[in-house]
Amino acid sequence: MSSAVTQATFDYLARHLEELAAQFPTSPEAVDLVTLADDIGMLTHHLGHTTELAQERFTAPHTVHLPERADLVRLSRAAAGIARALEPLTEALTYATAGFQREAIPDLADSPLRNDPEVLRIMTAEKYVVARARLRNTAAALRSTSTPAGPSTPRTTGPQTRPAAVAQPRQRTQR
Repeated sequence: MSSAVTQATFDYLARHLEELAAQFPTSPEAVDLVTLADDIGMLTHHLGHTTELAQERFTAPHTVHLPERADLVRLSRAAAGIARALEPLTEALTYATAGFQREAIPDLADSPLRNDPEVLRIMTAEKYVVARARLRNTAAALRSTSTPAGPSTPRTTGPQTRPAAVAQPRQRTQR
């Protein structure tokens, strides 16, 4: 079975992450909670797709050889990067739905800022800045090629390990 994960796959995912990051609001006035929920949904879709690609290859792990494993490590790191970008966005959505006064600003019960939509938009815009940076870092990592290209070939010998029962105890040295 040939690899479903290629540099073209990485470039495609990187392009979509960069496009999504470019569409994130850049000011509090541009923040919209419906769009925030859509952005979370889109990132979740990309995370699911990335995970499915890895899962697809590991249904037959004996066919996944060393060069492809390096690609799957990159894919797993991309999934982690997407998850890190999701974190601040879901946090912002939590502030909006569970009451940001409890989540983000302690002891706000008597404050005039409690449930203030402008404060919510400012906080959400700040979360978008963090998510944008994380997505762009993930996209940049996907575009960089640090592993040599080559055919996926099996190892001719396995790792040389001794079973635990045969292992020799350490010798104590006298001083």
